[in-house]
Amino acid sequence: MTNNLKENSDGLKEILDKTLHRFKNNLQTQLSLMNIQSATNRLYFDDRKVIVDRIFALTYLYDVFYRTNKEEALPSDTLISFQFYVLQFLQYLKSSTSEIDFELTDTSHLKVDVDDLLILAYILVEINDFRMSLNDRMVLDFSHNSKKISLKFSFDSIKNHEKFPDLFEKQFKIFDLLVKQLKGKFDYKKKFVRLSFPIL
Repeated sequence: MTNNLKENSDGLKEILDKTLHRFKNNLQTQLSLMNIQSATNRLYFDDRKVIVDRIFALTYLYDVFYRTNKEEALPSDTLISFQFYVLQFLQYLKSSTSEIDFELTDTSHLKVDVDDLLILAYILVEINDFRMSLNDRMVLDFSHNSKKISLKFSFDSIKNHEKFPDLFEKQFKIFDLLVKQLKGKFDYKKKFVRLSFPIL
C-alpha cells in the first residue's frame, strides 16, 4: 500500500514537473514573439487583441488537455482532439467578427500534440490579424491524411494569393517562424495559400 502511494506520488510529481516545464516553454514562446515583434517593427492591426487571443489560446488549450485526461490520475500522453480544440478556438475568433468562414473535413478522430496545436492557434491569430488589416472576409479549410494536416486560407480581396508574401512582407517574420516551428511549408496558389505540416 505504501509503495503504491509512493509510486503514484512520484508519478504525479513527474507529470506536474513536465506540465510546468511545458507551460514555461509556452510562456517563453509568447515572450519570444513579442521580442521578435519589437526587433522587426512588426505592427499589428490590433496589438491588444493579438495578445489577448494568444493568451486565450494557451489557457484554453491546457483547460482542454486536463478535461480530456480528467479520468486519468496520470495522463500518459499529450495528445488532444484536433477538431474539438480548433473548432472552439475558431468559434472564439468568430465571436468578434462575422467575417470568418471555416470547414474541418474529416478531423473528428484526429489527435495532435498540445504544443503543435498551440503553435497552430498562434498562426491563426496571425492570419486573423492579416484579415483585420484588410478589413476583409477569410475562408479557412482544414483537412488531413495519415501523415499531415493541411490548412487552406484565402481572402476575398486578394485576387492572386501567389503574391501573399509580398503583400505582407513587413508582417511575415513571425508568421514564417511559427510555420517553421511546426516543420510546415507554404504552397501559394492563385485562389488560396496552403499551409501543411506533419503529424508527429
